[in-house]
Amino acid sequence: FAVTFARINQESLEWQRRLEPVKDDMETALATLAGPPYKARQVGFALPDFIDIVLNAGDSRSALGATIGQSLPNWGPVAESGGRTVAMTNLYTDPDSEAASIEQARSVMCKATADRVDHAPRFMTMSTVLHEAAHNLGPSHEYQVDGRKDGEVFGGPLATTLEELKAQTAALYFSDWLAARGVLSKEDALNSHLRDVLWAFGHIAAGMVDAQGRPKPYSQLAAIQMGFLNQRGVLVWNAAEKAANGTDTGCFDVDLAKWPAAVDDLARLTFGIKSRGDRALAEKTRDEYVGSGTKWADLRGVIEQRWQRAPRASFVYAMQ
Repeated sequence: FAVTFARINQESLEWQRRLEPVKDDMETALATLAGPPYKARQVGFALPDFIDIVLNAGDSRSALGATIGQSLPNWGPVAESGGRTVAMTNLYTDPDSEAASIEQARSVMCKATADRVDHAPRFMTMSTVLHEAAHNLGPSHEYQVDGRKDGEVFGGPLATTLEELKAQTAALYFSDWLAARGVLSKEDALNSHLRDVLWAFGHIAAGMVDAQGRPKPYSQLAAIQMGFLNQRGVLVWNAAEKAANGTDTGCFDVDLAKWPAAVDDLARLTFGIKSRGDRALAEKTRDEYVGSGTKWADLRGVIEQRWQRAPRASFVYAMQ
């Protein structure tokens, strides 16, 4: 059996309220970056419920770690009539997890960058909402090129990675886009960039494939994003500098001044691949940043080695 008891995250509802009036403008912006043959369409947001877990029991409770998103039921007559999708928003927000996150960040980031990181959970809530909203925008799973959906164009695993890459790249892009329109502050946009980098490091540290050799979409999209930003001088590796923890040698700085232009280019690349159904470029991009035997692959190994020092969490939930 599985038991999950939770309450709706109120901050996520506020974000949905803010995004609703600008959703058509978001679609137009994404379509412009994607380019032909994709054309902007009328969109609506079909978002998961963002929830704060109160209790996980039975098969809902893992010995280590936790499920961060789920659609249930996934079989039978009830599922055929429409299930319910949720994204958990209060995982890894407890004091122990926050302390581990700070330690991980300071092991891979240079002091100047690590000192700017705001570990408040609201930045990840914002990024998660933007990610999920972006699944409703632009060329998604149902979009067709020459009468074929993305699974037929790219193959299932690559199609899944590309759709998640599209959604997370849109999250990177729309934070500055929303700040320019006064929907959030410029300071919050900058803080969200650094948290998105740490989110990506966490997935890179989990490896590119699972135990059965199947691609991990989030890990691979994170490798593509951070590899691209490293190549563009946004994510800078300083080999001789001590990390913020004062122990490890070699660390990353983030040049936020270069962020907007680089993310614009990444968005054009990612959205354009989906718009045109460009499988050759998709495979080339994946292999360049996910493959082995490169300087970036070596840096991914450094992230993995340092990140995995932290013990995996076993959660006990409480709501105040």
